[in-house]
Amino acid sequence: MDLLRLCLRVTRALGWPCRVLTAAACLWLGGTATAQAAPIVLTPGQDRLAIAGQAELLEDPSHQLRADQVLAPSQAWRPVATPVLNLAHSPSAWWLHLRLVGAAGAATTRVLELDNPRLDDIEVHVLHAGGAASHYRAGDQRPFADRPIAYHGFAFPLAVSAGETVDVLVRLDSRDGFLGLLPIKLWSEQAFQQAMQRHTLLCGLYYGALLILLLYHLCLLGSTRHAAFGWYVGYLFCLVATRFAFEGHAAQYLQGLPPLWINQGLLVNYSMSVVLFGAMLIANVKPALARRPWLLRLCWAVVGLNALPVPMALVGSYSGTLKLAMPATMASILFAMGLSIWAWRQGLRHTRFFLLGAACMLVGLMAERMRLEATLPDHPLLAYGVAIGSVLEALCIAIALAEGMNRMKADKLLAERQALEAETRLNNELGQLVRARTRELEAANQRLTTLSITDELTGAFNRRHFQDQLAYRLAHVRREGGAIGLCLFDLDHFKGYNDHYGHPAGDEVLRRVSATVQACLKRSTDRLFRVGGEEFALLLSGPDRSHLLGFLDEVRRSIEALGIPHAQHGAGVVTASFGLAWCDHAATAETDEEALYRCADELLYRAKARGRNRVDSAEVPGALAQHQAG
Repeated sequence: MDLLRLCLRVTRALGWPCRVLTAAACLWLGGTATAQAAPIVLTPGQDRLAIAGQAELLEDPSHQLRADQVLAPSQAWRPVATPVLNLAHSPSAWWLHLRLVGAAGAATTRVLELDNPRLDDIEVHVLHAGGAASHYRAGDQRPFADRPIAYHGFAFPLAVSAGETVDVLVRLDSRDGFLGLLPIKLWSEQAFQQAMQRHTLLCGLYYGALLILLLYHLCLLGSTRHAAFGWYVGYLFCLVATRFAFEGHAAQYLQGLPPLWINQGLLVNYSMSVVLFGAMLIANVKPALARRPWLLRLCWAVVGLNALPVPMALVGSYSGTLKLAMPATMASILFAMGLSIWAWRQGLRHTRFFLLGAACMLVGLMAERMRLEATLPDHPLLAYGVAIGSVLEALCIAIALAEGMNRMKADKLLAERQALEAETRLNNELGQLVRARTRELEAANQRLTTLSITDELTGAFNRRHFQDQLAYRLAHVRREGGAIGLCLFDLDHFKGYNDHYGHPAGDEVLRRVSATVQACLKRSTDRLFRVGGEEFALLLSGPDRSHLLGFLDEVRRSIEALGIPHAQHGAGVVTASFGLAWCDHAATAETDEEALYRCADELLYRAKARGRNRVDSAEVPGALAQHQAG
C-alpha cells in the first residue's frame, strides 16, 4: 500500500500519459486495494452484454480528479445498483470502473458502447495488467474525428489478451449538468457492426418516410396555398431535424457545424415540433372553438408554454431547457388528446386522427423511456419507440388533414361560378403547357433513341444499330451505286490483358481505343460500332479499296501510338488487327449482309494468323469464292 501511495505522489507533477501508466501499475501491484468492480469474464459467443450493473461509480464534484487519483484506496467507489445508469441532472463529473477478464486461450476485441449520443465529454482509460494503457476522448462537444469508431453514438474498442485482466475507467462530464440515462453495452465486433448496419437501415427508412411525406405535402402547399399544409410541412421538418440531432447523426454527417449549434437546433426543433402540432390541431378544431373563446385562449396558452424553451435553447441553457421542455411536452400531449376527444364529440370527426397520433407518440415516448430504464426488455421495437410513434403520428395527422380538406369541397362548389371566367385562360395556358411538354417529350424520345443505339461503355454505336445500318447501306449501294467497305477489328491478346490488368483497366482501354478511332473518321457516312467484347466494326465509303487500306493503316498506327502497356503481348503495347471486305456496286447483287460480314471476319482472322497488328483486305465476292474453294 505504501508503494501505491508513493507512485501516486511521484506522478502528481507529470502529464496524463504518465499518470495513466502509473494508475495501471497501481492496479497491477495493488490488486484489490483499490476499486473493486465485479469482473466481467469475456467468453466466446457473447454478442452483447448490458454491463452497467457490474460497474462501480465515483462522483467527482470538483471535476479535478485524474485517472491515477480515482484508483486511490481513499476514493469512495460504490456499485451501480440499477441495470441502467441514470445520472440525470448533476453538477458533478462521474467516473465508472469496469473490470474485464479475457477468455482463456484467445485474445479478443470488444466494443464498449455508451448508448447516449448527447454526452458532452467522455474520457476512457484502458489499463492493462502489465502497465500498458490507452486513452480515448470523445463527446458531442468535441470534434467527431476524435471518436475512435465512426459511429453516431460513442463506442470504444477494447483489446483484451487471453486470460488478461483489464480495468476500464470512464469519465463523464457535462457542460451544463445534464447527463441523463446511460445504458452501457459490451459488444463483440461482429455483433456491433451488424447493429450499426441495422440502425443505419432503420434510420434511413424513418427519415425517408418522413421526407416523402414532407415533399408530398410541400407540393400540396404549393398547389393549394392552404395554411394547414404549411404547418404540417414545418412540423415534419422539425420532427426530422430533432431526430437527426437526437440520434447523433447531425454530429456524424454535419461535422462542419459547431456542436453548440447542433444542441441548440435539437432543442429548438423539438419545441417547435410540439408548437406546430398544437397550431395544426387548433386550426382543425377552430369551428368548434369559435363558440368558446376561453378555450381558444387556453389552447394558445398551452402552445405558448411549449414555445418558451426556444429562447432558452438559443442562449445555450441545455439542461434548463430540458427541465421545462419535457414536462411541457407531456402536458401538451395529454391536453391535445383531451381536446381531440372534445372536438370529435362536437362533430369534427377528423380530429380522431389527431387523438390517435398523439396517443402513438405518447406510447412511443413511454416505451423508449421504460426500455432505457430497463423497466421493459431491450426489444428492437422498443428501441425505436419514439421513431415508430412519430411516424404513426405524422401519418395520422396527414389523414386528418386530408379529411379536413374534404370539408372544403362545399366551398369549392360555391366558387365555381367565379372560376368560369378563369377557365378559358387556364385552358389556353394548359394548351401551351401541353405543347411545351410535347416538344420536351419529342426531345426526350430523340435522346432515348440515341441511347438505345449507343454502346454505354465506349460511346460507339451498338451491335443492333450495326445490323440495321449494314442492311441499309448495302441496299443503298445496290440501288444508288457506289461501294461499301466493312472492316472488323479487335484488340490483340485482349483476354490476356484483362487477365493481367483486370477488367476495369480493360474497359478503360476500350474507351480510349473507341475515342481514338472515332477521331480518325473523316467522312460523315463513316460509322464505328462495337459488335462484341473487344471487337469493333467500321462501315466505310471511299473511291477504292486502296484508299480505305491507307485509312485503316492510319487507324492501326493511331491505336498503337496510344502506347498502352500490354505485358501479355509481344509488341509490349495494345495493338489491333483489321479485316476489310470491299464490295462495289456490281458485287452487291450476289452479296448479302451475312456474306459480307463473314468475309470481313475471315479477313480479320487471317490478319491475326499472319502476326497481328496488320490490315488484311479483299474484294467481295472474290473473297467469298476463295473461302468456299478453301
